[in-house]
Amino acid sequence: MNSDSSFMQNKHIILQNWNDENVLITDILTNVITLLNFNDSTVKNQIIQVLKNHDGSTTPSDKWFDVLKTLAILSVKNNVIFSQAQIYDLLTIFSKIADEKKKEVVNTVTFNVYKDIMENHYKFEENLKLIYPVIIVNLMHIIKYSKDIDGNPVNLFSINNYYQKSKSNIEQELQKIRSYEFQDKKFEGNNNETIKLLGLLTGRNETDLLPLYSSLQESDQKKIIDLCSNYQKIEDYGKLIETEKFSDVIENEIGRKLSDSQLQHAANSIKKTKKYIENVLDGGFLPKGKHGINHVKHNIEYGFQLMGIMKSKRRKSEIKSD
Repeated sequence: MNSDSSFMQNKHIILQNWNDENVLITDILTNVITLLNFNDSTVKNQIIQVLKNHDGSTTPSDKWFDVLKTLAILSVKNNVIFSQAQIYDLLTIFSKIADEKKKEVVNTVTFNVYKDIMENHYKFEENLKLIYPVIIVNLMHIIKYSKDIDGNPVNLFSINNYYQKSKSNIEQELQKIRSYEFQDKKFEGNNNETIKLLGLLTGRNETDLLPLYSSLQESDQKKIIDLCSNYQKIEDYGKLIETEKFSDVIENEIGRKLSDSQLQHAANSIKKTKKYIENVLDGGFLPKGKHGINHVKHNIEYGFQLMGIMKSKRRKSEIKSD
């Protein structure tokens, strides 16, 4: 099987299994990026930051909608224009994850948009091409929730007028999208998502992890949540540790240069993620000295703080030798 056939088969499998009840938001993001052949790393990293606070309490369809909406909006904010093929793929995804009871209207809207793109895409001005994914997201959002992504109620029978108005008011739509602010969904309150991600990070059984996590002090729970909400980033950084890209990606993400010593701390923390979590859960970091600080734990946390993966109570952290 050649690479193209393998890629198409993979996309088919993803769409077949889109409605897995236990799917993580990070997995859906990976699937969407694969389906759309989306390669912009800046947008991808911003999506991860937005979705890290996802509460996980929604249905698979809701999760897919959240990911697609976030991707479309952040693409506009970063001036990333979808290709014609990517717009087709976006429509295909929406048609697949739509409510079965609304398949008829979805199919009608999808067909009309497909036809419009096929006949007129080459004539679209650049800013219309830029906002087009958000236009599609809004159409599907209206069908699913009876309102657009800004929360404005839209009658289903007016959806074609909404579509045409969005296409004609390009600059107004562009300004509205660029000013869009994502709501914080408070990942912190969702133990189920935390435990699932802890299972991925440690390889342990979720049933065993729950009582260990629940018994932690609030300060340690917050640190665990920081790591879990940055699961995808930890995975990505882990693949780059032995490459020159490691420092470039981190420094681009945090917006500043790091010293060689700081980069070493960061790399060490990524490598020790599993060990850190297990020691926190198992009470392995015993307090030492008159201040009750375990310096191994402290140094690993410092590395995470340098990368913005873990929040720091203080602006500066004192590092002592292990």
